[in-house]
Amino acid sequence: MLPIIVDSRRSSSMHVGHIIVIGAMKAGTTTLYHLLSQHRQIMTSFDNGYRSPKELDYFLYNRNRSYNYFFRRRLLSRTWTLEASPNYTKTHMANGCETRIASLPKRTRLIYILRDPIERIDSHIAHNLHIGRDVNGEKAARRLIDISQYWKHIQRFAEAGLSDSLLLLDFDDLCRKPVDAVRRIHEFVGIPFEEPTDVRALNVRQKKGRHLTEDEERRYWAAMRPDVEALAESGRFDRARGWLENWTSKYG
Repeated sequence: MLPIIVDSRRSSSMHVGHIIVIGAMKAGTTTLYHLLSQHRQIMTSFDNGYRSPKELDYFLYNRNRSYNYFFRRRLLSRTWTLEASPNYTKTHMANGCETRIASLPKRTRLIYILRDPIERIDSHIAHNLHIGRDVNGEKAARRLIDISQYWKHIQRFAEAGLSDSLLLLDFDDLCRKPVDAVRRIHEFVGIPFEEPTDVRALNVRQKKGRHLTEDEERRYWAAMRPDVEALAESGRFDRARGWLENWTSKYG
């Protein structure tokens, strides 16, 4: 297991804990990060040579610096750190990240945005086409399916002891009522509600139109149905029953 390095000089009383948006990719993580970062008690990381302040990806790798190092310029008392790294819910990249997250010494609150799995795949394909990434072949298909198998990833984090620290958020709710979604997260974290002033949707889809054919939808649904069934049966996310009914009525 890769170690978590903790700088005790900076972590003993500087802040309360960590908010980590773990996914899913193409489910509004950039927008949610922007919304949450507007709270006075939430601190984002700075760009220190890594890919972006949003996707810190700290827990994927063996770091030579403490987690708090990436927030050191803004850490104050009563604050929470914030990152949004959808790679934490990609099996081929996760690298045991849930275990390292569970080892954090402060309180941890995880946010997982779930989107209709077929719609998420269609949006993911549009994203890949826009940036010139390959969308064909079995490897690409496996990864598209994996990211939409939400229950599988929920179980990974539950096995690491993080089930009670995980909030499942509906992508459609985030799109329709972003302020209500933020209010729910503030309550979950345990900080006073502050309404964000900028509620723009960010990193929105560039390539319009439907990319999945009916045959592709059918094949993807066959692969994902067991995971959606398990999520629906768990009772943790009511919207999963609607997905199940919708796609089952269409493709069985």
